[in-house]
Amino acid sequence: MSEIQKAVAAIDPSLVRIGVAAASCEELVAAMGTVLLEKGFVKPSYVQALLEREREFPTGIAAAGVGVAIPHSDASHVLQTTTAVWVLKEPVPFHVMGGAEEDSINVGIVFMLAINNPQDHLAFLQRLLGLFANEAIMSGIRRAGDPVIVAEIINQAI
Repeated sequence: MSEIQKAVAAIDPSLVRIGVAAASCEELVAAMGTVLLEKGFVKPSYVQALLEREREFPTGIAAAGVGVAIPHSDASHVLQTTTAVWVLKEPVPFHVMGGAEEDSINVGIVFMLAINNPQDHLAFLQRLLGLFANEAIMSGIRRAGDPVIVAEIINQAI
């Protein structure tokens, strides 16, 4: 099983948070990156790389019924492939992927990707985009009140 299959097939409930409050996308991205750093998945350079990449290449996406963001960095900042999923208490504006600088979307769910093999990156994103297109799954994630349930929903869908 490749690293990407492990990361997609086994979302760890300890990396899922429900009801997260954040004042900005920068605050949220930094907080999520810090959790991955503290758990040993990423290098100390990861958080800064995330923030720089999000400014240059925004990751906000209109998914089925909810705005999502998929902040990530270059593989050189990642020690072990994983994904953190945070469901927000209130949406936070993110700039839209591929949109004009002023385009933003209110994001309710953030999937933070830490992928250490560049060849796996595109395949991982394609699987997530398939998940994002399923309104029932996205609604289930948004309504779930338990990190274990969120992880189960994602793991069963992918």
